[in-house]
Order: sequence, then C-alpha cells, then structure tokens
Amino acid sequence: MKRVTPGEIAIGITLVFIGLSAVTKGRMYHWDVPILYPRAFGAALMLFGVAIPVMAWFLRSPSRKRKDEEK
Repeated sequence: MKRVTPGEIAIGITLVFIGLSAVTKGRMYHWDVPILYPRAFGAALMLFGVAIPVMAWFLRSPSRKRKDEEK
C-alpha cells in the first residue's frame, strides 16, 4: 500500500508552483479579477501544497493503523 498517491503529489506540486508564482510576481488573478493580498495567498497555497502529501503520509502510517485496530 502506498502512503502517498501520485494524485496527492501532483496536487501538492501544482499548489506550490502556483503559490510561488504569486509570491514572486506579486499579482494573481482569478477570472480576470485580482486577488487581494496575492503574496499572502501564494504563501498559503505553498503551505497547503506541502501539507497535503505530508498529512496523507502521516495519516496512512502503519503505526496509526495499529493503534486504531487495538481499540
């Protein structure tokens, strides 16, 4: 069983790159409407891009399954 699926890795990488582009350029749009505070929003996207695979790995760890099965 894989701890992190390729889809979760792809979503994480996509979010990190979108967030990085917002942080470096200082502007970001959604359907031609500017997003307020693009640098903060980009930083949040990068944080979520890293957190998704990490949380998937943590939640699927073998030690958590053993603890859940004991109850």
